[in-house]
Amino acid sequence: MRVATSEAIAGLGVALGALLILYGFSLGEAGGLWKAAGLGLGGLTLFATRAIPEIATAFLIFLAAIALGAIPRDAVFAGFATGGFWLLVSGIILGAAISSTGLAARISENLLALSGPSYARATLVIAGAGLLLGVLIPSTMPRIVVMIPVAAALAERLGLAKTGQGAIGLVATATAATLLPTYAILTANLPTIVQIGAMEKLHGVQSTYSAYLLQQWPVNFLRFGVLVLLMMRFTSEPVADRPADEDGASPDRPEQRRLLLVLGIAILAWMTDFAHGIEPAWVAMAAAAIVIWPKFGMLGPNAMREQIDLSPPIFFAALVTIVAVARGSGLDKILADAIIGSLPLDPKGGLASAYSVFGFSLILSHFTTAPAAPAILAPFAPPLADATGLSLEAISMIQIMGISTPLIPYQAPPLIVAMSISKIPNGVYIRLCLWLGLAVALIGVPSTYGWWRIIGFV
Repeated sequence: MRVATSEAIAGLGVALGALLILYGFSLGEAGGLWKAAGLGLGGLTLFATRAIPEIATAFLIFLAAIALGAIPRDAVFAGFATGGFWLLVSGIILGAAISSTGLAARISENLLALSGPSYARATLVIAGAGLLLGVLIPSTMPRIVVMIPVAAALAERLGLAKTGQGAIGLVATATAATLLPTYAILTANLPTIVQIGAMEKLHGVQSTYSAYLLQQWPVNFLRFGVLVLLMMRFTSEPVADRPADEDGASPDRPEQRRLLLVLGIAILAWMTDFAHGIEPAWVAMAAAAIVIWPKFGMLGPNAMREQIDLSPPIFFAALVTIVAVARGSGLDKILADAIIGSLPLDPKGGLASAYSVFGFSLILSHFTTAPAAPAILAPFAPPLADATGLSLEAISMIQIMGISTPLIPYQAPPLIVAMSISKIPNGVYIRLCLWLGLAVALIGVPSTYGWWRIIGFV
């Protein structure tokens, strides 16, 4: 029944997408935005339902984008030239090495010492580790690549079935905690960096690390707390009273020490990117080149054929194509203009205006991806500030709250990557996003706005 339902939803989405594309063709040159809408609807529906393999959906998106002619052919494959694509390729290689060398199991031993034979404590420890990595590594995808095998290894040592609810819950906790609460840290996520950079370049608004943390901690503290509470009760599956021994986690294995050295240097480079300016993707590629070299013993000579799945990076590149088609047709701008004209904005500011800006940012960011959303939202900051009486900096901070609140995982590329790597059912991440989004909307926005009133930010 579930498969039939997914196929029915996929068929409906593809059919509606095809109708939009045909209507676009009937309008001639004026039909670009309808073609973009049809491609996005069909592609995202297939990705969401997994009615066909994701790699097949990606290929169909590339072919459709070329056939539609909505953007230049080079732009169709622009995703393969992005840092995100190569960061993902490198991250998959590093993740495979973390698992195959036993390093994930070794790290899980240390986490197990903190959690003991308790699923609730294990959830808290995994979430805390994911949040802590946000301080150390200024890129979400490498953090997720590190945390997923660690969470899976911890689940195994707790005696949880690999495909059971307990293991799924720990991996989902690691993924979400590594991304969503870390929006409290200015350097932790690409969308924040892009938003801050765009606001400075376009409007001269500057944000410091400490000021940003002061302004964003309430909503992200809420995200962390709600996430932990939700996932502690995710399963009633019992854990082993005496966790299993893991012979492969011996700290004396030389390949583990070599991998730790490579990862340590990479993390140091990620932490100090403000000083040397080298993008996280290129650091990851350098680390991956060393790790995949059989001479160093961290991965075997057949690793690329047997252990490395490049479907997720191609999946990511296809999403970049959908975004490029939407932006090339002007669909994002049309939607933004339509939405902002209908917002109930109060020139005296207040919580109602904050909610309007938050809702506008939340909705618009779902027509693209989180890293691309600031490029659309930042230009709207001045008219929103004029209409609400809020400062440009306050508008920017509210926009970040909207960007960082995915209602579906496809808005956030790291969650897309996590779904592909972890093989966890999409529904788990969708429900988690909806619950956290509801918490932010009902509690996070008013509590954060109240905090801003206390510190004099608004």
